[in-house]
Amino acid sequence: MQVAVLGGSGFVGTRLMEKWVLGGTHDVRAIVRSPYSLARMARFALPPWKQADIFDAAALAEAIRGCDAMVHAIVGDAAQIVAAAEAAVEACKTAGVRRLVYLSSASVHGQNPPAGTHDATPLKDDQPNDYNNAKVRAERVLREASGVEVCILRPGIVYGPRCQWFSGLPRALHSKQAFLVEGGHGLCNHIYVDNLIHAIELGLTHARATEGAFYVADGTCMTWREFYQPLAQALGFDVSDFRDVPAAGVPARSLRERVAWAKQVPASRMILPMFSRRLKDAVKAGLERYTAPPIASGFVLPHAPSPSADYEISQLHTCATRLPMDRAVEVLGYAPPLSAAEGLDRSARWLAGLWVTAPAAKK
Repeated sequence: MQVAVLGGSGFVGTRLMEKWVLGGTHDVRAIVRSPYSLARMARFALPPWKQADIFDAAALAEAIRGCDAMVHAIVGDAAQIVAAAEAAVEACKTAGVRRLVYLSSASVHGQNPPAGTHDATPLKDDQPNDYNNAKVRAERVLREASGVEVCILRPGIVYGPRCQWFSGLPRALHSKQAFLVEGGHGLCNHIYVDNLIHAIELGLTHARATEGAFYVADGTCMTWREFYQPLAQALGFDVSDFRDVPAAGVPARSLRERVAWAKQVPASRMILPMFSRRLKDAVKAGLERYTAPPIASGFVLPHAPSPSADYEISQLHTCATRLPMDRAVEVLGYAPPLSAAEGLDRSARWLAGLWVTAPAAKK
């Protein structure tokens, strides 16, 4: 198949490009907002690529024309999610792209969904988290689309080498800022990135992949405490080195205010500047550099701030529900190629290779 990939420079997209380009699985066409996004892909022979604004349906249609399918793996702010989904649907219809595989999120049910939640549980867009609400509204756009086959996948916590869940862990452990909310005994609905790619491949080819949304995950589920244990050990620590913090309450802004804001602001005006994510990353990196101890000298800041959890992380770390992936198994024949243990082991070996623990770091 000729497959257009949106979000090829992100975590999932990068791994997908590695597997497909190096493995010859599909003919890939990378769609990027800027040539700078090709930096990671340049480690191997670049596939054909096109530059397009992902919010401009006409430009996007020209970029994907001639492709059989599109994988939509865009990472963006809550305000961008619905607009990106609308543009993707319209572009596929205009360009004659037959199938669209859209990476939604298990967060459409919230970070701590009620017991009994499953793929067909009705979705609500009045949640405290704007990201969740945006994904719900994007799914509605996709379900109502005509003229294109849409497969919606709902992964939970996607992890693996280079993922956001692990990349800051060494610094957090060394600076005594790593934490778990209420001991991390809640369930982590996780999926290793290669298992998600397996689900994407089914979404591209399976005849029944358009029959509703599919939650996909690893074959086993563990607590957040168990999830982080192999990573901590690989860095010379233990999960007991994580600080225990209390859960945060619902954000001060009321649900009514959030819903009113979302309904009143046109999608075209909700698009944030394209540099906003880079700016936030730069500020975060600066703060981490300021608060992190110089590991080589063994010096530790005497008054390191106490870590705290926001509402989203609090809900994740205290989740009491394992989401079922029965439909993905029964309808698509989904079977995770890798165990969670293998996925975490690969992640731990990658992380340990990036970080050399100084003898004085744990004093």
